[in-house]
Amino acid sequence: MSRGDSVTNDRFGNPVDPIVRYARGAILKGTDEEVQRMLRARHMVGERVRRLGKDSVYDLSGMNRGSGLTAEDTPHLTSHVPFFERFEGKTEPLALKHMGADPARHRALILNRVSAANFIALTTILAPGDRAFGFAPAGGVTHPSAVRPIAMAGAKFREFFSFTDLEQAWREEGAPRLLLITPITASKKHLDFADFKRALALPRAPNTLVYVDDAHMASRIGFFEEPPTFQVGDVDLAVCSADKHVAGPRAGVFVGKPELVTQIGSRAYELGLEAQAGQYTGVAAALRDFDPKVIKRAGELAKQLVEVLAAQYGATRAYLGGPGVSIAGDDVLDIAREQRGTQAKPALVAVEAAGLVAMEMLEKDGILTIGSVAMPGSAPALRLMMYPDGPKLGIERIAASLENGIARLAEVLDDVDEARVQLLGD
Repeated sequence: MSRGDSVTNDRFGNPVDPIVRYARGAILKGTDEEVQRMLRARHMVGERVRRLGKDSVYDLSGMNRGSGLTAEDTPHLTSHVPFFERFEGKTEPLALKHMGADPARHRALILNRVSAANFIALTTILAPGDRAFGFAPAGGVTHPSAVRPIAMAGAKFREFFSFTDLEQAWREEGAPRLLLITPITASKKHLDFADFKRALALPRAPNTLVYVDDAHMASRIGFFEEPPTFQVGDVDLAVCSADKHVAGPRAGVFVGKPELVTQIGSRAYELGLEAQAGQYTGVAAALRDFDPKVIKRAGELAKQLVEVLAAQYGATRAYLGGPGVSIAGDDVLDIAREQRGTQAKPALVAVEAAGLVAMEMLEKDGILTIGSVAMPGSAPALRLMMYPDGPKLGIERIAASLENGIARLAEVLDDVDEARVQLLGD
């Protein structure tokens, strides 16, 4: 199956935004409202910690957006002078090692976000009229942070969800300028590793580039036991996250062929997208201390949780998304409709439903999930990642909190005003 950039509808007939690939609703109308929801969740966390202490919040986001700095680091971050002496140039070798790259054939650049890497790389290497093929696992989509800059560059984007369809288009239309591969999507759908390798082996034109948005590479390594990006096949450019199942801080670890990284890096510095001193230093610690065994242990807990939730909500609804469990937003709406005893079209859309359940779990139980603090464009799904605090909570408490959140959604399924208060606080 393939898809271009035409607008389609979700399960309930709502038009899907062609960039973020989910329906906008009456509450979360666009980026402004999604930022408002995110900031509200952050404030809720802060207030809870002030009242009840840090241990009152259980982080099931799969991310650790701390600084990664130690007490020994801070004296050398008082200005750029001691920073240059102590830290400059020390993170890039760790980045190359982390992504399985060859220092003789690749260069690294530390940027302030994965989204920043996608933006600056894709707008640099693409030109108006270029063809770009996206390859993502079935049930997922290419991340909006990649789709948006492709559109900004004026390139033509087609998305594929099976290797057979990708190969057919490649054969009939010729190799594109860009092949963009997403091994794990924001909804935690995972690309079959054999298809990943086959895509990298497709015959390329002289100007064809392969870019891998491997934001969740740590999950691929720790849970799926796959090799790092540059050991999978011939990759020109790739990025992974320093905080998704890695110790943080939030940053994009960007690696590629030297001439491309030089060109892209120049624009990144020009636009201020490079990691700043503290962030750069923290990334070094995160990569140096990366331990895939922690992810593997989180995954074992996720396997237990998915069985519980599949039994409760349906085997096709709760799915294992690496070291966590996910339920698509449309399925969350259907579960709430069943609990409400209605077949009427809900007044909320998937991103609002998943976000509302996440906000209820945070408010009532202090459980922090991606759905509450996600950036705009993140997948409209409930995602319960067992890293880092799943073991502290246990399966029963997580399942009970989720059930309470879905019950709350069922109550406000057709009450846009009440749902708006919960999501946006106004």
